[in-house]
Amino acid sequence: MGATLLAACSTVGERTSLSVGYYTIGGETFEDIDQQIALHGPAVLGVGRALAATTVRMSPDFRFGFDGGACRVTHARVSVNAHVTLPKLTSQQRLRQELSRAWESLEQYARLHESVHVAIADTHALRAERAILALPPEPSCDRLRGSASLMFRQMMVEHEREQLQFDEDEKGRIAAMVNRTRAIDRGTATQ
Repeated sequence: MGATLLAACSTVGERTSLSVGYYTIGGETFEDIDQQIALHGPAVLGVGRALAATTVRMSPDFRFGFDGGACRVTHARVSVNAHVTLPKLTSQQRLRQELSRAWESLEQYARLHESVHVAIADTHALRAERAILALPPEPSCDRLRGSASLMFRQMMVEHEREQLQFDEDEKGRIAAMVNRTRAIDRGTATQ
């Protein structure tokens, strides 16, 4: 899925569309780049400016109909619109060779990390579709619609929890990469 992020806009799965935007940064040292990220990187709630970010919007389309005296779910689709914001370095040639390689690793990590966020959203959309379709019939479509809405909201809370947990689990990895890149920039990295 990481390769998908190379496209400006594409469909990831049958329910998920993805767009990618870039913000431009420059500099000759990692300190310069880090300052540019702090100024121009995407704003992430509770974090501040980040190297990269994904925003996800899930749009449910549930339909109901009477069959055999009861209301049933006749259609369940959850569309996912994901937008990924990534950094674009204006002139990587100005970086020393070791720093350039370290930056490329950070960039690749950011693409992969954000593609996992998109995959988590796609997975939760599919789960929601299946769960809503599996709801038992109700005597009233209003009642079934209420049950579907409640279930969807609960599933979106779980989706958000998993997204946050993924970020929490990855904090150590990104911190280690940033620290290594800083050490390379200062010339203090050990091989």
